[in-house]
Amino acid sequence: MAATQLKCELSWSASRAREFDRCKREYWLARYASWGWWTERPRGERFQTMVHKCLTSLPAFTGDVVHRAIARWFELKAAGTTMTAAELYEHARELFRDGWRQSAGDGWKERPNKSTHLFEHHYQWEIPAARTEAARELIERSTRWFCEAPELARVRNADPASWLGVEALDTYQFLGTKVYAVPDYAAKEEEKFHIWDWKTGKPRDSDLFQLHTYALYACERWNADPEDIVLHAAYLGVGQVTDLPVSIDRLSEAQDKMSMSVREMMDLHYDPDQDDLVMDNWTASPEAGKCRYCRFRGICQEALLNG
Repeated sequence: MAATQLKCELSWSASRAREFDRCKREYWLARYASWGWWTERPRGERFQTMVHKCLTSLPAFTGDVVHRAIARWFELKAAGTTMTAAELYEHARELFRDGWRQSAGDGWKERPNKSTHLFEHHYQWEIPAARTEAARELIERSTRWFCEAPELARVRNADPASWLGVEALDTYQFLGTKVYAVPDYAAKEEEKFHIWDWKTGKPRDSDLFQLHTYALYACERWNADPEDIVLHAAYLGVGQVTDLPVSIDRLSEAQDKMSMSVREMMDLHYDPDQDDLVMDNWTASPEAGKCRYCRFRGICQEALLNG
């Protein structure tokens, strides 16, 4: 039986929408320029673009480590045991060390699309000890707060039978487009749908929009009534939880914003295997200062010109 040929289809997520708004050139490099890299023999431009696409920053890597450690906490909880704050921290710190070694050496090269490769290491930036110590402190602070904060007691004490998902990647259709949703934790308690998002950074307005897209997902996947959904943004690094009961008006605003974003992406979407590339569609951000911290700064002509 012949293998199914992959097709470059449009898909949407809140993070992709931020990328699209930030810089059309970055979005093109991330979503189209590396398409088909796995068929490239010998490895060439598309493969190198994929390598850059997979770069992550030290703050993003630190947050990912915390997320993965908490996911492990839930795995053990489901199996009938739990981790102490000290154990969760040690697990997260080991994940950090493993990823750091992979990135700093050659470990990432074998499978760059499945490995940790830091932006700072790739571009040979010096990482001061103060930055790694700050990352360690953030991991310790976040894991301890997750395990000990009274604000998260309902999460820690919830019966696994009430869980709807833990770091579970899922999709649904919106305007004929695949939409990705990955709620960090969701549960149904007393006829209410609670959706949680763990954050290691400071509060941002975009966090609330992302949570409302998860509410739309809950309506689609679990047939939840909007007014039965409660959103929770847990800022582990600063010890703060923002609780947001969903209203029809707020959800409608999020849906309108999402609809506009999807339609803008539709207007520019193309299939690299079949359609002609119109490079004028993919202009670089006029804010040249952003180029310095872009993962594609080594292969984007505008970024090279902007230093």
